Amino acid sequence: MRSSCAIYVEKLIKISHFRSICYDLAKFCHFPFGEASTRLLRRLDAHLKKVKTHMEKGTAAKVAEMPPAASKPAAEKPTPEVPEKQAPAVKGKSPIKKVASVVKLPIEKARQESNDGVKGLFGFRGLRPQQFRRRILALSFALMVVLPSVLGATYFLLIASERFSSTIGFSVRGMDGTSAGGDFLGALTGLASVGTTTTDSFILMDYLKGREVVERLAKDDGILSHFSDPNVDFIYRFDPASPIEELVNYWQDMISITFDNTSSIIEVEVQAFSPEMAESVASHVLSYSSELVNTLSQNARRDAVKFAEEEVRRAELRMKMVRMRMKDFRNTESSIDPTRNAEVQIELIAGLEKQLLDTRSRLATLVGTIDESSPTIRQLRKQEDVLVKQILTKRDEIGGKRPEQLQAEAGEADRLSSLSSLLANYEELVVEQEFAQQAYTAALAGLERSRAEADRQQRYLAVFNPPSLPQEAIYPKRLINSLILFLGFLGIWALGTVITYSIRDHLK
Repeated sequence: MRSSCAIYVEKLIKISHFRSICYDLAKFCHFPFGEASTRLLRRLDAHLKKVKTHMEKGTAAKVAEMPPAASKPAAEKPTPEVPEKQAPAVKGKSPIKKVASVVKLPIEKARQESNDGVKGLFGFRGLRPQQFRRRILALSFALMVVLPSVLGATYFLLIASERFSSTIGFSVRGMDGTSAGGDFLGALTGLASVGTTTTDSFILMDYLKGREVVERLAKDDGILSHFSDPNVDFIYRFDPASPIEELVNYWQDMISITFDNTSSIIEVEVQAFSPEMAESVASHVLSYSSELVNTLSQNARRDAVKFAEEEVRRAELRMKMVRMRMKDFRNTESSIDPTRNAEVQIELIAGLEKQLLDTRSRLATLVGTIDESSPTIRQLRKQEDVLVKQILTKRDEIGGKRPEQLQAEAGEADRLSSLSSLLANYEELVVEQEFAQQAYTAALAGLERSRAEADRQQRYLAVFNPPSLPQEAIYPKRLINSLILFLGFLGIWALGTVITYSIRDHLK
């Protein structure tokens, strides 16, 4: 059965450890001690003092009860015995108290062993708060800055594969010599204006990073097998089993495109793991760019003249329809130009009416002077009848009526109604024909203007820096990348440290 001394020793160790841990944690984190915390610590201190007092009394009692025979084994040792005179007794103190004062308490031994074990394991126990914070700061610096920087530098200096780059430079220009550089407002705002080549330049840059270019390069140059070569380092090596979207993202990391909004110059840098592949890929990228610009130019030209061509077709169809109606009218009326025919008929009728008027004037003059049976009177009467018949016949030709119908009609306006209707229909056709002819002429002129404008807006690719074979690998930049990696981790660590200390000072 366990002794009461051992039980008190265990309680004392637990209470002492609990108080020490709570106090160190609160002091390190700068938590404010409230009233409840203060009361708790006071109660722990009182209980600790009580247990210590009880242990001291219990230890002294145990030493006093030790029999004298317990020292015989020690006397049997070959070491010389110490005379009792060499151990004079101290005044006011009994021998039992002297022995008790020399014996170390079990609680102190247990605490020392526990502190030594923890300190040997982490090195944090028994340290002051400032030393503890410095240890934590050094450990975080080693884990967050030193270790990642060493790993990154090892990769960049020893493992990373060499990458060769080939650069091409060109500009999208128009037939009139203008380019995106003439767009002053676009150069200031970064926005494309209507009528410039800025939009085409941005379309070209997006196209070069798109899926169509990747598929064409995989077919023409075999970039998939090149990027997945086993000689490539494990970070830049592409998995051939990945989908096409992953290959597009990988290609976007291997190509760099810059655009100068002021001079409208586009520079494309292509990277590969061999100089020959870099030059080949750059050449194909340039050919793809030229094809795209030509396609955009043809589409723009076709769209520009499409509306004008449709207008010309509509005007031409309308003019054909009017001509067909004019042809049918002339075939039906048996007259090429009814207006001219009517003018001739009217002139003839006017001449006959003039002769009839002269004959009737002579007849009226002779009726009162000579007899009605005289040859002159009879001749004038016959001449009058002939002129009236001729006039009626001409009017019948104009109006399309028989002589008996004309004689039955009373008014002259009715006899001219057919001629008026014919002329009205003809004049309507003539007006429609003239309008259709003018519309067709205007459509043709618009088509010519549209074609001229389309030719003026045609785009082409002006190349000033063709692809070349690289002689030296410029990627990766080993020292610069290692330094940037170190500075980046250092900045992150410093920022985290500043935030942590700021929070601590705020809570304090």
